[in-house]
Amino acid sequence: MPQKKNKDGYLRSTFVIGKKPDGKPERITIRGKTKKEHDEKLAEAKRLYSKGVSLNGDTVEEWAERWLNIYKANASSGQRAMYASKLKNNILPVIGNMPIKNVRPSHLQSLLNSYSGGKFGTVQKTRLTVKQMFSDAELEGLIERNPAIRLELPVLITSPRRPITEIERNIIFRVAQAHKCGAYVLTMLFCGLRRGECIALRVGDIDFSSMRISVNKSISLLGKNIGYEKGPKSEAGIRVVPLPDILKPFLLDSCIGRSDEEILFPKIDGKHATKQACRWWWQSFVRQCHIVSGAKLYRNAVQYETSLFGSEVTPHFLRHTYATDLYSAGVDETAQRIFLGHASNDVTDVYRKMSDSAFDRAKKLINEFYATIDFTI
Repeated sequence: MPQKKNKDGYLRSTFVIGKKPDGKPERITIRGKTKKEHDEKLAEAKRLYSKGVSLNGDTVEEWAERWLNIYKANASSGQRAMYASKLKNNILPVIGNMPIKNVRPSHLQSLLNSYSGGKFGTVQKTRLTVKQMFSDAELEGLIERNPAIRLELPVLITSPRRPITEIERNIIFRVAQAHKCGAYVLTMLFCGLRRGECIALRVGDIDFSSMRISVNKSISLLGKNIGYEKGPKSEAGIRVVPLPDILKPFLLDSCIGRSDEEILFPKIDGKHATKQACRWWWQSFVRQCHIVSGAKLYRNAVQYETSLFGSEVTPHFLRHTYATDLYSAGVDETAQRIFLGHASNDVTDVYRKMSDSAFDRAKKLINEFYATIDFTI
């Protein structure tokens, strides 16, 4: 039976939900303005307790801190940084103070809807974080039902990822002849390497006798000037890719007179490039691409609307282009997947390895394809 009304006018009673670390009973307090309200709350608390749902009243912020430290303890530093960023900047400012058991699907959908018109990648990662955090909260028994199951993305701005045009390819090739970052950019274009894989290459990874490049590591770029060497994105990322004939002279210039252990594309100090260094390299290279394309300058700033080179082009466009080139060259799908470092869901592909003859056949097709391209502007 509930106690009599206190001075604040509420009926109260306690409910034992377990034991504290010192062995004493752990209780929660049930409050109600009327006996009916009190009894309904007490019955609901007992029902949830019987189903294993926690009644300790954690807030979203309290659970988020534990979730990050426990459920994401084995995630890579890059993944943990992403989850922490989404929590700090996108999720907790909106629902952090709410008791997690009070969060409804409408709260979470409203949170995502507030980013309507935003960038696809940002909102997609926010939804991913929310869905995983509340799914684990349900598993933990903090909530009875997961409110994040049916979250939908609002209308967003999608990044225009595409292969570069013929004109853009020709401009890149012309600029690369003299630009200090030419070999770096062309390696991404003609070998499809991700940026982190490209800056991780060492001189010894380039085999000019067999015309192959060994991709066996990557640089994780955490902050502007923070990064560390790690394995590729997945096991499939450890691979060997053809070194096209068109790229050979550029890499020869980068490798001549250097030891196998030296970084192929280093900063001035000889160390691995950082995120900031990669940004500077690309900005410098692309600026020259705009100038070569005939873009006008105003107070030394490029007038992009006068340029034949797309202002939206990023290093990842080069990887898209390589994937398109493999298809255009007639390289088979298995070889395409291997050269791009994509994992496969096909069980037979786990055991299938590329033979030297298959590799050489694909390399021949690639060289023949690039030989048909007119690189003049």
